[in-house]
Amino acid sequence: MRDGTDEIIKTKLYGEIETLEKQYHALKGYLEDKEDDSLEIVASLKGFKDTLNKISTHVLTLYTLEGQKAKITWDSLLTNIDHALETLQSSRSEPKPAIQLALNISEPKIEEVISYLLTLKKSLQ
Repeated sequence: MRDGTDEIIKTKLYGEIETLEKQYHALKGYLEDKEDDSLEIVASLKGFKDTLNKISTHVLTLYTLEGQKAKITWDSLLTNIDHALETLQSSRSEPKPAIQLALNISEPKIEEVISYLLTLKKSLQ
């Protein structure tokens, strides 16, 4: 039973990491683009956050099933994304600076989280 559950979680985790990778590239593209499509940037950030939350749940579940303790090290990234989204919802400011600030002040950086998850994805194959 446990082996089947492990495999299901690993399969879901693999798919979520692939989704997050695509969302990351889209988000970075919006932030680097000269033109500003605020709705798309915000939607991309929300999607990224939702997927990262799902990944966090899968990682914690997988470690728990294996009898190991786990800590999600990218909590500050999720918190900073939440703050950026709240700021954008309550103001009419440009989204790029708020999003860039949220991503830049997080430890670990978004690039480090993506790198870790891509390594994890390879180990799931």
